[in-house]
Amino acid sequence: MFALPQLRLLYPQAAPDHLAAFAEQAPDLFRQTGLDVSPQRCHFFLAQTGHESEGLRTRSENLNYSAPRLMQVWPSRFPSLAAAAPYAGNPQALAERVYGSRMGNTERGDGWRFRGRGYIQLTGREAYREVGRRAGLELEAEPDQVNHPRHALAVACGYWSWKRLNTLCDAGDYMALTRRINGGLIGLQDRFAWLQRAQRFIPWTAPGAWPVATLKAVQAALRQRGLYSGSVDGIIGRESLGALATLRAEAGLSPAGGIDHAVLGLLGVAEA
Repeated sequence: MFALPQLRLLYPQAAPDHLAAFAEQAPDLFRQTGLDVSPQRCHFFLAQTGHESEGLRTRSENLNYSAPRLMQVWPSRFPSLAAAAPYAGNPQALAERVYGSRMGNTERGDGWRFRGRGYIQLTGREAYREVGRRAGLELEAEPDQVNHPRHALAVACGYWSWKRLNTLCDAGDYMALTRRINGGLIGLQDRFAWLQRAQRFIPWTAPGAWPVATLKAVQAALRQRGLYSGSVDGIIGRESLGALATLRAEAGLSPAGGIDHAVLGLLGVAEA
């Protein structure tokens, strides 16, 4: 699927032990999770984990905030400096305040014990329990296993399966995927930057797959024809597929054919 040198290009600041374990385990784990089925599944996973962990570097949530920053990150919980002050520079207290009594956390200290960890920032007792089951790990009893290089990728893949994220990948809906992972669209620009890195450094080589450069050229040509108004990002989602179906129908082709040599000819796109 991809080799260690490619991973080094994608995640240049990651620790060597994490990169080595990732490269070794990815073929089996990606096959089990269905991430080897399509470029979008693979690239979306690599990009989202890249953002969440800052390139596999940050594997524990930083909860050491100033009071003004707390007001920005959690405005409903900290509407004033006075409300935020007791939690500024106090990570354990903050974890209890923002995560306690929710996300499956039931006991005192759970907010800190089950704070965000790993490539996907696993958070909350429920997530540790459910993902642990899928990864074959006792994460609820030993949450720090999430950060171990031998387990980190299995945990991220377990989370992917638990949240059924491949469905959103197949729809090409990167924003919906971000919401499912993040609860919002925080860091969306950086997530797209990571997606571009994944597409560039981890090219898809499956038989019959079109290079990302070709997909982008098709989208650009569809925009020129007024059939497509979305981003030229190489993500063939619902809007791109709808534009392709219209183009094919207008040309007397089967609307369900997607991108093929006939479409490239109609759009004047050279094969990469």
